Amino acid sequence: MGGMDSAVSARTKTDREMEARMEAVSGDPERVDVLAKARSFKRSWIDLAEALARTHDRESWSRWGFADFETYCRRELHITAATAQKLLGSYRFLRKSEPKVIERAARDPEAPIPSPQAVDFVARATERAAADDDTMTEIRRAAFDEGASAPSLSRRYKEVAFPVSDEERRSKVRQQITQAARRLADLLADADAPIPHEVAAATEEAIGDLLTALE
Repeated sequence: MGGMDSAVSARTKTDREMEARMEAVSGDPERVDVLAKARSFKRSWIDLAEALARTHDRESWSRWGFADFETYCRRELHITAATAQKLLGSYRFLRKSEPKVIERAARDPEAPIPSPQAVDFVARATERAAADDDTMTEIRRAAFDEGASAPSLSRRYKEVAFPVSDEERRSKVRQQITQAARRLADLLADADAPIPHEVAAATEEAIGDLLTALE
């Protein structure tokens, strides 16, 4: 319970800080708008992403006294640079490829909104262009109309949207064997390993041959 109480306290402190900042900059509607959307971003990330895109494109953060966009997000909005970039990427994909999702969210506050992670999955699948048109239509419907989560999309469509080539598969197996062989070698080198010396020596030699063959 202590950890949960601390998390709640931290969130409340951040919320209070953002509320105070909104009051302090109340004469700048654009700045207040972004802050307000950052406070409620769990309810509608699209609203925040839209405001972030506007602030980023206009470089408004500069006239607000911040060195760069990332610093502004971290210090004023309490959002990491990575989160901000993910939000921008997902929003820009929707704006370009699925504007109906943005329009629906603006028209109906109760309408289902795909998560940024789900949008990112569709964006990457679109860029990869491995799935056929019918499958991509199905993926988009699942993400944008049915509200499927990113893990659900991954389970259903990862193999067709992001197929692994034979070379990639061989490379992965090679890496796994290499890691296992080195781990075994480290264990055999342990003075307390319950293995006869001659067996350990022969095994270490075999591991050396295996690693050489994998190079």
